[in-house]
Amino acid sequence: MSTGGKVCPACLDKQADEEMKVIEFVRDHPKCKVYEIIEATGVAEPIIRRLIEEGRFIQEGVEYSYPCKKCGTLIVKGKFCEKCMNEMQEELQGVHAKIAEQKEADRGHGMYSKEMKKVAAK
Repeated sequence: MSTGGKVCPACLDKQADEEMKVIEFVRDHPKCKVYEIIEATGVAEPIIRRLIEEGRFIQEGVEYSYPCKKCGTLIVKGKFCEKCMNEMQEELQGVHAKIAEQKEADRGHGMYSKEMKKVAAK
């Protein structure tokens, strides 16, 4: 049976149970550390880190901070801080603009060459 993801239904149920264990523990122990969550729930650290990055504990009134993957600034959700996200978006927009300019230049150059061939043929 397909769940639409890369996880079988049995594993999906197990994952949901582990997530619920972690969320309930954090709700009852809002000042706990990640290693304490691991010890108390038996849930693997990568699952806990994913829950933190997804901001799943913020709705429980608990904020875990961790470093932005680009600059190291402490954040509570996602993989990058707002500043780095904005910088990467600007960089991406610049790349898109350069690609569009290059396409336009190539298109214009190609049309110029065709026109010159017509003139030369006459």
